[in-house]
Amino acid sequence: MDLLDLQKLSDFDFESLCKDLFERILGVRLEIFTSGPDGGIDLRYIGPGREKVIIQCKHWMKSGRSKLLKHLIEKELLKVDRLSPTRYILATSVEMTPAAKAKLAREFHPYIVNESDIFGIDEITSVLRDHPDIIRKHIRLWLNDATILEAAISRNIIRRSLHLADDVKDTLRTYVPSGNLRQAMKLVEENHVVLLSGPPGVGKTTLAQVICAHYASKGFELVEVSENVEDIYRVWDDNGPQIFIYDDFLGQSSLGDKLYKNEDGRLLSMMHRVRREPNKRLICTTRGYILEQARQRYERLDRENLNPLTLLVDLGTFTLEEKAQILYNHVHWSDWPMSVKEDFAQPETYRPIIRHREFNPRALSTVFSVPYDPDQGTPKSQVMAILNDPMVVWRHIFDHQLGDSERRILILLSSMGAESSVASLEQAFLECRAGSVANFRNGLKVLDGTFVKVAATPYRRQVAFANPSVDDFMLAKLAKEPDWLQWILQNPYSFDQVVHLWDVYTGPCDVEAPVKVNLMPHAADLERAALATLDRRETATYDRAGRLVVCLWIAQELALSDLAQRVADRLSVQGSVYDARNLGDIVHLIRLTHKSRHARVRALHESVKLEGLTALFNRDRQEYGLFKAAMYALQLSSFVDPLVKEEMVQAADEKFKVVLDRHLFDSDDLDSSLLRYGLDYVRQYDDWQERWPMASDLMTSPDLESEDGEFEDSDEAFGVDPEYIDGNAYLIMSSLRIENGA
Repeated sequence: MDLLDLQKLSDFDFESLCKDLFERILGVRLEIFTSGPDGGIDLRYIGPGREKVIIQCKHWMKSGRSKLLKHLIEKELLKVDRLSPTRYILATSVEMTPAAKAKLAREFHPYIVNESDIFGIDEITSVLRDHPDIIRKHIRLWLNDATILEAAISRNIIRRSLHLADDVKDTLRTYVPSGNLRQAMKLVEENHVVLLSGPPGVGKTTLAQVICAHYASKGFELVEVSENVEDIYRVWDDNGPQIFIYDDFLGQSSLGDKLYKNEDGRLLSMMHRVRREPNKRLICTTRGYILEQARQRYERLDRENLNPLTLLVDLGTFTLEEKAQILYNHVHWSDWPMSVKEDFAQPETYRPIIRHREFNPRALSTVFSVPYDPDQGTPKSQVMAILNDPMVVWRHIFDHQLGDSERRILILLSSMGAESSVASLEQAFLECRAGSVANFRNGLKVLDGTFVKVAATPYRRQVAFANPSVDDFMLAKLAKEPDWLQWILQNPYSFDQVVHLWDVYTGPCDVEAPVKVNLMPHAADLERAALATLDRRETATYDRAGRLVVCLWIAQELALSDLAQRVADRLSVQGSVYDARNLGDIVHLIRLTHKSRHARVRALHESVKLEGLTALFNRDRQEYGLFKAAMYALQLSSFVDPLVKEEMVQAADEKFKVVLDRHLFDSDDLDSSLLRYGLDYVRQYDDWQERWPMASDLMTSPDLESEDGEFEDSDEAFGVDPEYIDGNAYLIMSSLRIENGA
């Protein structure tokens, strides 16, 4: 406890610590305010009557006591006068002498009730010793001093381990405790051994170092295992508490020859021994696919049930607040200029970063470890650039460490839209002649937990990419390495593959979809794939009409006559249009047959239109069916008889007026879906707000949100308080605002 060091806390860390401490001292709940122009308030309590307590937290690491006193008297006193609290408390990380306290008490009279309401670093440290639970909560308070670790390092391997203290020191400055730490600590306490598994960049090594630092602070000797289990045997002390950290214990990027002769058996024996000893702990890290490769190669590892000891480290456990704390810590402790750091306090800068689907602590560490270069763009753009590049993490593993079966599984899954049932993926693997059943199942085990996640549903086992960046990387593979794309198109399994590749080809290329697959050079293969899978109902999620729509689009855009001819054959069958599961597909079929360059398809337009309009106007017999029919009449106005359209629209207009009246005077008996469809309908008019002003108000009603989000509006667009949108994330990032004199 003597090694507590408040100077190693960031500004936000210090305010959070003070909040927890003074809530305990005062026995009340305190409000926390954002940094910057706070009006003199960091923490506040409004009590019964006229009681108002204000606490200011001054973490003046570099400025010293004299500058702090000058700042308080010349600037903060004016703010306190305006606020006129019944009690003013000062908490600072600066040492406060009796003379300094007396001076402040005089200047701040009557707000400072007693000199004991001035807490310097000595007073805060003293109170903290009485509240160890608060110390445990604030991890950097007790784990951010390298001397703890240096004192705990095994002297037998000191030259190899001394760098670990510096690594952990850097790690703990930016580390934010999350659900991963809680789960890992629970496994260590229960089993004395934990295997931290997961893809690269998720923080396995960081988590291992934090666990080791925790035990080092409790008196455990820290031993870094570098070569093999023999390192542990050499320094084993029966009487002394020891914790062993074995990073990448199966190899850094592949299994290779990491396990020497009988090393698998020696490793398991050591795990069993550590589990029996109350004063020993073992922390191992590995990538998930390497762990599975080891299980497949070494029988003893395969027989051993390591699942109770294994934790899959997952970035998905981070909350928005935790991501904001991670970003704040990296910015705060970086060497970037203060004016640049302050830019991250702005919601328009930090919000897209902490909400980025590829938010990754390793990426932040990379960008903030180099000096800021204004020529590389704005602070926000420099961070976003590294988050937007999913290639770096996965490229080396895919190209050099995975086997052929694993690579083909990933390519297939990418072509199937990044998610599939395990059974469908296995069947596709076999039909593509990529390997045997054993090849597929072993390959999937290798990939599970790193590239993909396999999960059991009540009906089947599903497999999906473990991270969106994997999906982006695999699409980039298809885009940049045409041999893979050609392999898929020449060995198609499902029409869904054709649909997905077509969507990628025709879709936008932006942050959400950063790569584009060019199908033009592969038009002939794409046509053959579509023809081969068009009638495979059992492997497709699209119904017949949906498949015909996609084929018409492809045939039109790439001028594929054989595919257009096949579509014409299917459209000639009565009911092929009317029975469409998705009415929107009927709209597309009417429009596409009208503009088709293929003579036979164009000749079928009238029959498609008749069958399609009959379905659109008559199939839906629900009360809101009139609104849907009128919408289609307006959307297809050039294909609908003017008298029919006018009659239908007039009926829908009158019905909407009745629905509005019912909403105003008898809303309890009104089906909300009826009102929703009515609002969908009136929005087809350009002047709907003037014609139905009451409908404009209803569009923003939370009770009427469209199921597909049509009526949702962005809070940011209406200038809503960012604290309301981002909550504690806003409070955290606001702490980067420059406070004059700090």
